[in-house]
Amino acid sequence: MKKILILEDNIVAIEHLKKVIDELEIKCEVYATHDLKNAYQYILDNNIDLFLVDIILDINKPGDISGLEFVDNLRKIAKYEFAPVIFITSLEDSKLYTYDKLQCQRFIEKPFDSKVVKKIIEKCLRFPKKELEEKNLFFRKDGIVVMVEIDKLVFAECNNHIMHFHMDNGDILKVPYVTLKEILSKTADYNIFQSRRNTLVNKDFVRNVDSTNRFIQLKNNHGQVEIGVMFRKHVKEIFQ
Repeated sequence: MKKILILEDNIVAIEHLKKVIDELEIKCEVYATHDLKNAYQYILDNNIDLFLVDIILDINKPGDISGLEFVDNLRKIAKYEFAPVIFITSLEDSKLYTYDKLQCQRFIEKPFDSKVVKKIIEKCLRFPKKELEEKNLFFRKDGIVVMVEIDKLVFAECNNHIMHFHMDNGDILKVPYVTLKEILSKTADYNIFQSRRNTLVNKDFVRNVDSTNRFIQLKNNHGQVEIGVMFRKHVKEIFQ
């Protein structure tokens, strides 16, 4: 049985979410509270599989983001570092935050569309945690866990202590203080190789290699990356 924690200050919203969860094919036990103290006790006493968290828990407090602060503290607990979170918000508030890159995290907006909410919750509950960890890289940035999908990573380059992950959809995810060595250790079972001192490339996105002129042409109009002098032999051996 899956365990879900709802942290929400609106009783009507809680009851609506409970009703949606009751209709899931997956059996769930629901813990619901508006109180942060109770929420922290729930996560310590149980192994919660999914969190539904209202970003603003105190509407009378200007600039309140206590829901986000709760998730930030949640990530500091080992067993919840990669736990899926669904943020509850209004349409206007959701424009202030961009969490679509995060691990199985989504927004559900008030007033709720039951079909949409049900679909999002089911997706988060059905996604195998082990498989998620094996197919993606996770890094903490500003208290939030950022997910990088390995099979959609074209190349990564480190500039001024910031790792730039160039994704197939054109996005560039920036994460500070991540080393190439760290990425290589986490992608040992994937076609990720080093082409120069500060650059890693996904072999699956390589169109052709010109070792003489020292560059790699990438697929899907992603341009080219340079091959470092010290890595020319290494790259050539990979593509023999």
